[in-house]
Amino acid sequence: MKTSILRSIPTGFVKRNLEQMSIAANRVLSVGGLNSPVSDLELISFRDSSTTQGLKVFTDQGIGGFSQAQMDSVHLPPSTLDSDAPAQYARFHGTISIELPTNQPNVERSGFAAWRTQDPQWTLLGRAVFNCEAHAFLALRIKSDGSKYYVNLQSDSMVTSDLFQHRLFTKKPGQWETVYLPFTDFVKMHMGGVMKRQERIPQNNLTTVGLGLIDRIPGPFELCIEAIWVSSLRAE
Repeated sequence: MKTSILRSIPTGFVKRNLEQMSIAANRVLSVGGLNSPVSDLELISFRDSSTTQGLKVFTDQGIGGFSQAQMDSVHLPPSTLDSDAPAQYARFHGTISIELPTNQPNVERSGFAAWRTQDPQWTLLGRAVFNCEAHAFLALRIKSDGSKYYVNLQSDSMVTSDLFQHRLFTKKPGQWETVYLPFTDFVKMHMGGVMKRQERIPQNNLTTVGLGLIDRIPGPFELCIEAIWVSSLRAE
């Protein structure tokens, strides 16, 4: 009996290729002026509980520190929902500690926690990067505790330790809100410091997106995220 080639291809591989083909088609239409305004492009959604399982969560424990962090999926019953709260979202939470390891004198600072998406996988069109060159804003639907969070983006053309960063400015701590960050305002960073030579973020090959807490204020923290996407317009 002959085995179908398509049956032997992993479902995830097929899905990634279809997604990349859809992104490429939308890009062609937008360049040709046939799709105006450009549709929003979702980078990650936490409306599916399995999404949190594929994330990288890290803290200063990697250098001997004592901060703790984790990413949980939260599902709310319909009877408990208000007009703004989503039924499903992710909860990034933990405890920040600035205590230094006694057995590592070279470590002079601690007190951070962060998460990011996994590195992109390969498709028939190359690595499954995000092409956001037709969009002006990175948008996030979040509920913050008022701490100083930063949004981190990485590009396929960058050194691994480099990233583009923007402060997550919120207006309604403790409430759900949508925050729009202009791509033009992201700052290039290297090993936690601002690079002297700045350049615009290469929006055509973004690889990862994530959030970090680096205000070094000891104690618990909590940031809830429903979704992160890119948009050509800032909604009112």
